[in-house]
Amino acid sequence: MFLLLAVFLAAGEPTSPAQLLLEGGTVYTAPEAAPRKASIAIADGRILFVGDPARARKLAAGARVVDLTGRFVFPGWADAHLHLAGLGKSKEVADLRGATDAPDAASRIAKTAASLPEGAWVEAGGWDQNLWPGKEFPDARVLDRAVGRRPAAARRVDGHAMWVNQAALEAAGIDATTRDPDGGRILRRPDGSPAGVLVDNAMELVSRALPPPSAADLERRLLAGAASCASFGLTEVQDASGYEPDGIAALARLASRGALPIRIYATVSPAPEHLSASLAKGPRVGGAADFLTVRAVKAYADGALGSRGAALLADYSDEPGKRGLLVTSPERLNEIAAETRRAGWQLWIHAIGDRGNRVALDAFEAAALSLPDSPAGAGRPRIEHAQVVAPEDFPRFLRFGVIASVQPTHATSDMGWAESRLGPGRIAGAYAWRRLKSAGARLAGGSDAPVESENPMLAFYAAVTRRDAAGQPQGGWRPGERLSRKEALALLTSDAAFAAFEEGWRGKIAAGYAADLTVFARDPMTAAESEIPAIPAAMTIVGGRIASEPGRP
Repeated sequence: MFLLLAVFLAAGEPTSPAQLLLEGGTVYTAPEAAPRKASIAIADGRILFVGDPARARKLAAGARVVDLTGRFVFPGWADAHLHLAGLGKSKEVADLRGATDAPDAASRIAKTAASLPEGAWVEAGGWDQNLWPGKEFPDARVLDRAVGRRPAAARRVDGHAMWVNQAALEAAGIDATTRDPDGGRILRRPDGSPAGVLVDNAMELVSRALPPPSAADLERRLLAGAASCASFGLTEVQDASGYEPDGIAALARLASRGALPIRIYATVSPAPEHLSASLAKGPRVGGAADFLTVRAVKAYADGALGSRGAALLADYSDEPGKRGLLVTSPERLNEIAAETRRAGWQLWIHAIGDRGNRVALDAFEAAALSLPDSPAGAGRPRIEHAQVVAPEDFPRFLRFGVIASVQPTHATSDMGWAESRLGPGRIAGAYAWRRLKSAGARLAGGSDAPVESENPMLAFYAAVTRRDAAGQPQGGWRPGERLSRKEALALLTSDAAFAAFEEGWRGKIAAGYAADLTVFARDPMTAAESEIPAIPAAMTIVGGRIASEPGRP
């Protein structure tokens, strides 16, 4: 890839005729660059030229011309952590986001159930007990009253807890005698019977009873998720789903048909029954003409803070005696880190609590020390979320080259209750983007959709303001951790490209780079902060193709 790019750049004046000419826009060629009026000529999926309009017209004689007067053109925005099939599925199931209490959520599930065939499972997602009176987890009996004997399963907004009814518990064989699995927790009533909420690995007990998606289901959901991302200006998503072989096969089929509207950088499952086979095939490294890359493994250290599954070094401040869950043992994480590094694959580890982050860093350290001469592709290990970090662990990100893949909207979603989980001391190491950068860590930014919205403008806004959509709190939550607009732009462009080994051909607008461009109707770099969330994408261009043009048929 780099050799081809060098040949292209050394060739001087391009000889291939342009197929697309973008004129009249204000162009940000890189996060650190000043904006300027410029034209962009595109040929064969790459940028031929960016600069003087007269020269661009000469190079693009006969090309399709797109007038972007009044628009603002950026290197293609990317989401460094998103669950694509989950995002597509979220558009098919009952949406519980914003539900005011458990009965409200149950009534939404009941409406969806009414449209399903007799006996079919009803699924939902997006509930958050932290927004409900009392902030208590819901009970299976509430769902029983709403849907009766039809099995129902609803994932919490973070994807780390599941609310089910009695019929689902029975289908999964869960009763008072069922033991908590390693890395999981079954919430129980005082008499020991299951209350209807399963945390982290306990969810698998029900997931195994759910009907598996068909190949058509997977393709439909992947395309729906990708189309939605394109409509918001995303040109690439780095998919944290940890796909099993059927998911990778679905992505490969879509890529081979040219059906993917945006680039996908996918991760595979670390399950022992799949990992060795995936690694043996070798990584699939995409490029400007290939919309699919498969070169990373996604593992989990712990659960989530909202469901008290994040693994902490000390007790939860609001649940003494509980320290969360390690969903993968440290020994197994060490094995995965060594195996992926030896095979030349990148490893992502989900880690939210300070203990979760420590065991992830320990695994990366052990692999680096034991395999110092591993293939280059095994570098750039990533911690996904890096949400709560102990003071002594911040320098370890730089020491072992670990990328902190963060989701800015998690901070503004969680700020109302995070300190109650952690207390005033640990909160200083939570959602600490400035502190990570000051320690020398490389960052990348995403959304974790469908946990949060896939709209990258909301992540940009949260990163620079530390405020919610209503503008609260005034001055921002723990404002010392804010990023500048240039840093937030890098988070979603050049930093995301680096996190996927793509900085040689993505992440800026320059001759020879992929023609991946995001066009906004207004300028997020100069707009009033309160106006940023409402800035729409005007056009999304991926590999020289217009993937989305919202507002036009």
